[in-house]
Amino acid sequence: MHNVSRCLLLSTLCLMALASRAHAQAAAAPSSVSLGDPIARALFEPELIMKHRRAIELTDQQRDAISRSLRELQGQVVTLQWELQEQVDALAAELARPRIDLDRAQDRMRRILQTERQIKEGHLTLLIRIKNQLTPVQQEALRRLRGDTGS
Repeated sequence: MHNVSRCLLLSTLCLMALASRAHAQAAAAPSSVSLGDPIARALFEPELIMKHRRAIELTDQQRDAISRSLRELQGQVVTLQWELQEQVDALAAELARPRIDLDRAQDRMRRILQTERQIKEGHLTLLIRIKNQLTPVQQEALRRLRGDTGS
């Protein structure tokens, strides 16, 4: 039984490390996605669009719609990041106890993963809304400007 507890503790610590890493990634701008990622290749980061707005002939209407989507996501993500930090702190406090309540630790980890999922869904929703604002010609131009070789 002691080995099982140790294994569960190590697994939880690994998950916590992954959660901390994911938290750091979620806090980063959506532009931090690698072009080696097929999802990232299919979408366009707001920074890329703003950088090349003249080259792709971005209209004022498109710019305003993208800006509205960004503001909406930022409001949601800031709240979620505060929640996530509180949840990570609660799990860390639970893991620091001499005897860990497994059910409570697992519940706290589930909450962390749920919040991270919400943040990632928000980022994906933003990137989809942005892409939907762009014409196929603008999308192709952005691919070339980004340096895509085969998308």
